[in-house]
Parts: sequence; structure tokens; C-alpha cells
Amino acid sequence: MQQTEVARVETSLGMEHQAAVQNPGPVLEATNLASLCGSAVFFLLMFVYVAPAVLRKVFPQYASLPASKRIIIDEAFLSQLHTLILGPLGWYIYLFTELPPRALFFDHPLARLGAAIETGYELIRLLFSLYIPALRLPSFILHHSLTCLMTSIQMSYLCSPHAHNLGFICLTSNLFVNTRVFLNGFGKGKTRFALWNGIALIVTFFYVRIVMIWVELWHLYHMHTAMQPGYFQNVPFLIFLVDIPCNYLFAFLNMYWFYKICRIAWKVVFGKAKHD
Repeated sequence: MQQTEVARVETSLGMEHQAAVQNPGPVLEATNLASLCGSAVFFLLMFVYVAPAVLRKVFPQYASLPASKRIIIDEAFLSQLHTLILGPLGWYIYLFTELPPRALFFDHPLARLGAAIETGYELIRLLFSLYIPALRLPSFILHHSLTCLMTSIQMSYLCSPHAHNLGFICLTSNLFVNTRVFLNGFGKGKTRFALWNGIALIVTFFYVRIVMIWVELWHLYHMHTAMQPGYFQNVPFLIFLVDIPCNYLFAFLNMYWFYKICRIAWKVVFGKAKHD
């Protein structure tokens, strides 16, 4: 009877689809578990072996940097590689697959596959934050712990894939964040290229992490107000406990980070003008 009511409400909201599910229990597919393990091994090998070799060849000054700075640049290389994998995946899912923004229960295997890859990556980043002194910051440990927990839930439950995929799209701005780390690390933080990279960072960050997140929050609000009483009793407990609060937390953090980025840009522009 309860599942019939769920289907009726989804139909009234225009959310009925052959991929819609009425029993949002955990789905631990072998493909996603293998993807999680493969992702963890892949990013570990990239950090330990590939990053130092590539950076040493592309940037000759890399070898002369202190070990602590090389670790930071190695991590930026890993983050850039992660962005180049999941960022395009998020845009592909968003632009070329059916992903109803107001479908609460919806099976999108490709979005869950992306969550599995993200979980493996965040697990490795968490281990780095725990065991590498240069990366052992409380903010890093907390961020990677929450993200790893959240993406593992997203991998396992057929719930809100549109909101989950937005996290992959948000990674687009990391292209310019990581480039900024490279430029500053190799003493090129005041070049014209660094200036244009900073402009691209502000524009991209604002679009993918501010505008699109507020659109997503608007969808969530509309969905919440349209649901009949008792509908959200079908939402798994872990979604309520972890996933939904983390989505709102990261929305707030994105606004805070954008404020910090704008402050840096203000100081760069007007500080240079004053100096000149």
C-alpha cells in the first residue's frame, strides 16, 4: 500500500519513469565495489609513482623543492587527474542522460559508478591526510572523511542521483584551483597566465558551485513542498543522517570558499594598483 502511494505521488509530480524505484534499499553491485577498489589502487599508484615522475620531467625545478612542497604539488597533480575523470563524467550525465532533478528515488547506474570512483579516491586522500605530516590537517581529515562517507552512501542507494551528480560537476572549478597550486609552487604565481587562471577560477567556481547549487536547492525545496505527508518515510535512514546534511554543509562551504576567493582577487587587483 505504501509503495503504491509512492508511485502515485511520483506520477502526480511527473517523476514516473521506467528507472524509478519504489524500494530505495542498498544495492551493493559487484561492478561498483570493483570500481571502488580499482579507483583506490589507481590513485595510490598515480600519487606514489606517476606524479613525481611527470612533474620532475615537466618542471625541472620540482627536484629542488623541499619534500613538504613536493607533497603538496603531488597531491594537486592527483586532484587534477581526479577532476579530469569525474568532471567530464558529471557533465556527460547531466547533458546526455536522463536525470530528472525532482525524482527522489531514481536508479542511475552511471551516477553510482561515479560515486564508487569518488569513494576510492577520497579513501586514498583520507589515508594520505592521516599518515603524511604535510597533509595532516584537521580540515583535510574532516573533509575527506565526510566526503568518503557521503559518496559510499550515494554508491549504495538509489536516491537523489541528480543532487549527487552535481558534486561531480562542481569539480570543474578544481582545474583552476590545482593549476594555481602548480603556478605558486613553481614561482609563477604572479605571471599573466596566473592572472587569467584566477579569472577563470572565479567565473567557473561561481557558475558550478554557486549558481548550480542554488538551482539544485530550489529543486529540493520544490520537491519537499510538493510531497504528501509520509512520503519521506521511505527515504533510507542513512540518507537523512549523512547525505542530506552533507549536501547542505558543502553548499554553505562553497559559498564561504567563494567569499575567500573574491577576497584574494580583490587584494590582487587593488593591491597591485596601489603598489603601481
